[in-house]
Amino acid sequence: MSGKLQFREKLNGILTLGKEKHHVLAMEDVEKYFEEDVLSEEQMELVCDYLLSQKIAVTGYAKKGGNIVEKEECVFSEEDKRYLETYMEEMSSLIPMNVREEKLKEYYQTVVEIAKEMYTPAFFIGDLIQEGNVGLVLALEKEETAEKEIIEGIRQMIQLFVEEQEEMRHQDSKMVEKVVFLDESLKNLTEDLERKPTLEELADYMEMTEEDVNDILRLTGEDDDEEEE
Repeated sequence: MSGKLQFREKLNGILTLGKEKHHVLAMEDVEKYFEEDVLSEEQMELVCDYLLSQKIAVTGYAKKGGNIVEKEECVFSEEDKRYLETYMEEMSSLIPMNVREEKLKEYYQTVVEIAKEMYTPAFFIGDLIQEGNVGLVLALEKEETAEKEIIEGIRQMIQLFVEEQEEMRHQDSKMVEKVVFLDESLKNLTEDLERKPTLEELADYMEMTEEDVNDILRLTGEDDDEEEE
C-alpha cells in the first residue's frame, strides 16, 4: 500500500512539474523524474498517458494506437474550406515583426498539414489549427527547441484537444442514455403503481442513489418534489 501511495505522490509531483513548465514536458524530464523507481516500459507509457489525459504534452513520446492510422482522405466542409483559404492567405501575407513571429510563420504550414492529417468531419479544422498553434507557441518558448520537438508539440496539443472533445461527447452520450432510462423507468413504475413513484422508489428501481436520480431529474426539468407526491 505504501508503494502505491508513494507512486501516486510521484504522479502528482510530475503533474505539478508539467504545469510549471507550461504544460509541456520532454520525455527526458519524465525519465529523469522517475529514474530512481526503475519503471518498466509499460509503466512509463502509463505515466505518459496519464500526463496526456491531464493535458500535459510529452515531447518525444508517441502514444501507441494514436496517430499512424490508414484512413481515407477526408472531404472538408465548405466552412472548413473557407477557413483554410482565409487562414493561408493571412499567414502568407503576414510580415514578421520579431523573431517569435518569424518562427511562427516558418511553421504555420506545418501546423496546417498536421491539422489536416488529424482532421475528421467531427471537428472544425479551425479549432485543430488553433490548438496546433498553441502547441507551437509552447514549444518555441523553450530555448534551443529541436524541429522534431516542435512538430511533436504541435501534434500532441491537437491530440489533447481531440481526446478532450471525444471524452465530452462520450459523457454527453452517457447522460442521454441515463435520461432515456429515467423516462422508461418513470413510465413503467407509474403504470405498475398506478401513481407517480417517489424518489426512493425510482432510485430503487433504477438501482441508483437518490442523489444521482435527482441530478438526472434536474437535467430533464422534472421537479423531484412532484415525483414524491
